[in-house]
Amino acid sequence: MKAIKYLSVIFLIFIIIGAFVVWKGSEKKIVLVDQGMVVIQNIVTPTIEVKKIITKAETVKSIYYEVPFTSQAPFGGWKDPKQQNGCEEAAVLMAVYWAKGKSLTKQEALQQIIAISDFEQKTYGEYRDTSAADTLDRIIKGYFQYTRAFTQEITSFDDIYNQLSAGRLVIVPMNGQLLNNPNYTQPGPLEHMVVVKGYDVQNNEFITNDPGTRNGFNYRYPVAVFIAAIRDYPTGYHQPINEIKKVMIVIEKQ
Repeated sequence: MKAIKYLSVIFLIFIIIGAFVVWKGSEKKIVLVDQGMVVIQNIVTPTIEVKKIITKAETVKSIYYEVPFTSQAPFGGWKDPKQQNGCEEAAVLMAVYWAKGKSLTKQEALQQIIAISDFEQKTYGEYRDTSAADTLDRIIKGYFQYTRAFTQEITSFDDIYNQLSAGRLVIVPMNGQLLNNPNYTQPGPLEHMVVVKGYDVQNNEFITNDPGTRNGFNYRYPVAVFIAAIRDYPTGYHQPINEIKKVMIVIEKQ
């Protein structure tokens, strides 16, 4: 009977939250009901609310992979447009080098970020703000000729966690302004990509290599904040984003 009452209370809470969101439908939407939390995102302003409902599943374990790190401006050259807009290139570089078992120096990272950008500009006419699909096709498969990668929709925490637990990395497009990272030049990038390399079950945090800051090695984000900030964006420099589409690029070991 206690279990039935408990489930009834949870169901009632969901109904109340759902009614509130419908009432405020022009301003807010639920973007996550998972891992014991309801996350509500304000569509008008880049803010989120996190409401804890139930506890995490006990079957979830911590995961961590050693992945070489570089920021998108390895030596701080943020005034260079190719480095300032190099999050996709840097994220892929880290993931592919991990997949191939290669180390990465700052000098090599800088050379590769510039070379990838030049390849994109010459081949496709644009190197800035590549969507998840185009990042896969143009950089991973096009520049690196690496085929053990694919895109997948994200509907919950489990989608990311299951790929990590299967021994893979994921690269995720973000609205960086929702990440609340104090290391970004504020208010943060609207179009950004990070590498997810682990999960800390005790603190319920994703462990990332975030190329948007020199302090991005092993940078941690709370799961609710991270998933709420996931948003794919169209290829092209600061193109309008008309919908919230949550996807990721999955990278397998060679």
